[in-house]
Amino acid sequence: MAAIFFDVDGTLVRWSGGYGEIIADAFDRAEVTPADDWLAHYNERFFHHFGEFADDPYHRAFTDLCDEYPVDADPRELADALVAAEFDAVEPVPGVERAVEKLAEDHTLGILTNGIPGVQFGKVEEVGLLDYFDARVASHDPDVEATKPDRDIFEAAKARVDTETYVMVGDDREPDVEGARAHGFETVHVDASIADLRTPDFRTLATLL
Repeated sequence: MAAIFFDVDGTLVRWSGGYGEIIADAFDRAEVTPADDWLAHYNERFFHHFGEFADDPYHRAFTDLCDEYPVDADPRELADALVAAEFDAVEPVPGVERAVEKLAEDHTLGILTNGIPGVQFGKVEEVGLLDYFDARVASHDPDVEATKPDRDIFEAAKARVDTETYVMVGDDREPDVEGARAHGFETVHVDASIADLRTPDFRTLATLL
């Protein structure tokens, strides 16, 4: 038996449209028409707070936006609207559902993701897959506070499952593949967005592990 950890964004789930559409939807839900520079400011502040491991970078970034610009909305309302818009737009990566179901028969499955626990795990729950994952590790868990490809997040994942073999499945080579491999994981690079026979899709993944 192996412990097989999956990345979330681009591996387990994807959005049906671009992220700009999701942010626009969030402002619509709050009945606000954003200016172009608002979006750039929000993104800059979000990634600043994300990099500082703030407890709620969504709320903090919208608070900064409302402090900087005449935004007629409550930051908490905007943050909640954005998370709701993300959940409504999420869908499973093609083929992942069958692969997860098959692998769970013989292995312990885990989530290993950069992001806010409630948001990242919530997206997996939205597509009906969360119950397959017994081990769940997110970078912004206060007990972790490390992002892939840093050592500490992979060690946190190992601490959740006692086994001899750890596998990381992800779509992003540097954090998911190179980072995991450097810290004792076997790795599988899966990218359903490209036509490359060297890169397995989820229709073949379950036969490889």
